[in-house]
Amino acid sequence: MLVEDERHSLNVEDLKALLNSDWMSTRSRTDRDLIRLSALKRSTESGAEKTIVIVDDNAKRGGLDDGHNNAVTIHPLDVVSFLSLPFQVIVENEWYDGAFMLWMARAIGYEKLLTAHRKRRFAFRHAGGKDSLSRSAQVLSGGVWPRSDGRYVEARRLWSGVILDNDAKYPGDDPNLKIRADVEPHVAFVHQLKRRSIESYLPKATMVRWDNSAGFRMKVEALFRLSDDQRKHFHMKNGFRYGRVNQPSIADYKLSADVAAGEKTLFDGIGNVDWDLLREGFGRRLSSVYVEERYRPSHGDRMSVHPDDRIELSGIFSAIFERI
Repeated sequence: MLVEDERHSLNVEDLKALLNSDWMSTRSRTDRDLIRLSALKRSTESGAEKTIVIVDDNAKRGGLDDGHNNAVTIHPLDVVSFLSLPFQVIVENEWYDGAFMLWMARAIGYEKLLTAHRKRRFAFRHAGGKDSLSRSAQVLSGGVWPRSDGRYVEARRLWSGVILDNDAKYPGDDPNLKIRADVEPHVAFVHQLKRRSIESYLPKATMVRWDNSAGFRMKVEALFRLSDDQRKHFHMKNGFRYGRVNQPSIADYKLSADVAAGEKTLFDGIGNVDWDLLREGFGRRLSSVYVEERYRPSHGDRMSVHPDDRIELSGIFSAIFERI
């Protein structure tokens, strides 16, 4: 059933020998066709990183993870629970971060990722905050109240990956270094976005469609007059606000001890007009663009996606697709 539903394929080393075997002669024609088509699909489908599951009645319960060979050996009694679990893409907030990834997959034409999501070949897993990413990954394998002897650990490391915001305020800033280090031993891959947040990837055409008022259009134009580095690190929701200062002037921003020197250097040179337009940001509602159906990508959005973002996002989606 799992193979027929395209959740998994069969890794047949010698298809011809299997089809000519005595065992195969006892199977129905439907089984024979399913095995042949599944094995053929795997041999022609790209994705050398796909996890191989070996079923062995001598395996320990919970399975054995062989990350070097990208394989998991599991006991027959664990087969259904292991193979039925979709690959878990662990994010801080599945409602917005998951919507962002599906939105961008459509925007750059990576439609096969959307199809795989609808077929439940992978699912988004809500961590509830960056500090919980590692715990969410560990719970997947060890459960709640894990034992120090690892008695009930399940070999699900290759069943999950993590995607998180960058949060860097300026080039060279790396506030999530420890979070990445903590989570890496527990998942198949970790990808930190190159831009500060998911809102930083919004194309101009989409933002204008979300709010076409004259005032908002002026803010959008000011945003896209920033250099690429400035826009990459600009806080889309809060703008230049810091501490309890909601409408900072350029002079106050430059003198404030609450603003890092790297930020001051990065945003030095912005004119008074653009500063006033951008200093309060675009607000917390901006991320709803990715969620609401009426703002889902158009051909105009596809043309507006930055080439560097297209390369990065294709890499993220390929990393997911190679595991499912």
